[in-house]
This record gives sequence, C-alpha cells and structure tokens, in this order.
Amino acid sequence: MAYRVVGVVLFAAAVSACSPFALAQGGGQAAKDSRPVPRLPNGKPDLSGVWTQARESPGRHFGSASGDGQRQGRVEVEVTTAEAAMKPEAREKYREQLAAGKVRTIQRDLFDPTIKACAPLGFPRLIQQGRPVEILNLPDRLFFRYEVDHFPRDIWMDGRAHPDPNITPPSWMGHSVGHWAGDTLVVDTVGFNDLTWLDSPGHPHSEALRTTERYTRVSYDRLEIQITFDDPEIYTKPVVGNTLIYRLVPNGELVEWVQCDDRIRELLKMDVCAIKEAWEFEAHCKRREAGLPTSNEEVGADATVAPSY
Repeated sequence: MAYRVVGVVLFAAAVSACSPFALAQGGGQAAKDSRPVPRLPNGKPDLSGVWTQARESPGRHFGSASGDGQRQGRVEVEVTTAEAAMKPEAREKYREQLAAGKVRTIQRDLFDPTIKACAPLGFPRLIQQGRPVEILNLPDRLFFRYEVDHFPRDIWMDGRAHPDPNITPPSWMGHSVGHWAGDTLVVDTVGFNDLTWLDSPGHPHSEALRTTERYTRVSYDRLEIQITFDDPEIYTKPVVGNTLIYRLVPNGELVEWVQCDDRIRELLKMDVCAIKEAWEFEAHCKRREAGLPTSNEEVGADATVAPSY
C-alpha cells in the first residue's frame, strides 16, 4: 500500500502549501485564521468539514502527557502513560511486541492485527493514526466518515442510551452517543470488540473499553481532540491521551483507501478450500472432497449443481 501513503503525503503537502493556514515563516506553527468559528442554528460550533491531523499535533497515541519524544506513531519515551497504567500481565505482553518492533519492523508487524489479518483499525486508533475524517451534521446525529476504509460512524445526539450489551454484539467501532458541554462535543463510546489496538504502538484493550472524546473547535481552522479511555480489565486507572490537533482542509475530499488492497489480487488466485472458516465455500469444498461435480460444466450444460448448504 506504499503508493497510497505517497499519494496522501503529497496531498497533505499541497494543502499545507496552498491553504490559509500554511506554516508561518520560520516558526513551525500554523498561521492563525482570524475568521470566527461557524455556528449551528442552536448556537453550538459547526464541526462539519474535512479535517486532517496537523504537523504541530503533539503525538498520535497515549504516550507522555505532553507528547514529547513522539513522532509519526513511534514511541521514544521509556514507558508510556498507558503502559504505566497496565496490569502486570498485560504489560508483559505489550513489552513483548514493543521489543519486537525495536529489533525489526517486520517482527512488530506480526503482532499488528491490521497488518497481519487486514483487520479494521478500530477506535480510537482510527483517529490517532491521523488520516483525514469528514464530519457531517444530520438532524439527530453527527456523522463521521473516515478516509481509511471510508468507515462510517454515527454520534447519536438525540438522548438515546447505549444498547443492551447482552443483546447487541461488540463491534469494531462501538456505539457512540454525544452531548455538548459548552462549546465542546463530548462523545461516550462502548461496545467494542477486543480485536484492535488503541494506537499504532499497540496498546491493547478488552471488550470493557470505554472511550470519552472531546472535540473543541478553538478557531476557524483548528479542531482539538482529546481522548480518555477506561478499561478496568487491562488498566488500573483511566488514561488521558494527548490532545490532537486537526486542521480544516478547504474544499477537502477524502481519497479512496482500502485496507490490504495490495493483497486482493493474490487472494483471488487462492484455492478457496484453503481459506479457513470460509463457510461460503463449504458446500463447494465438500463436493470436491467427495469427488462430486462442482460446476455445471462437469455434469453437462443442462444440469445444475445444488448448493447443499
């Protein structure tokens, strides 16, 4: 997927060069846009638009409180704040994969569910990774559309409660409800599965994970996002993440991003009976194993092969 990374980097560079929030001369900080924060009819800030993580954002994961020593998803601090809060058994497993990453990237990748199994990034890794996100206002909710896999996410604003976990199965993105606290959007999310990482360095979580996000549009072109998570099965206390800085992309459009698209052509060449847990091919493989015809061509043009599910 290297060509996609290059494409997005070039796009981000073009935005930085051409937008009204281009970096100030010699300062390394984005020039402040003096336009007022747009507001909705109810007086709350309008968060709509395409946003992407800014260069000056302090970090992409739960590292040190200030984000010092962290760039592009790599952990340079000795012990992250998330690791310090881990229970001993979880910390041991985390250190194992962290050590693998320090030896060779390829060893670290063997632990990463997104790289190893093409699993969705999940949340909050999806926002911590820094790729663009589009926010839309709808009558009863805010709709987030992430560039990675164009994942949809509803933030329900109509006062509903979370669904009963005994009825609704856990999911990659969980279930989110939101409310306004002054000019800050506060989002509460539960109902995650345990198949994802919290961020690129690989801080783990369980199905007990609960995240609280705070979105504050501090100026016309600047959105600050702070994420706190609580997971009593793995961590001894809630962990407060870095405050991420996102910048508005004028007239921005999300580009297509398909996870593991570089593997699709090879997977299409595979023997389907070699794919484990693929129930869709079970009837075909059972007939083939029994020496029975598996296609109309094998039994004549006028015959049909029943799918025998």
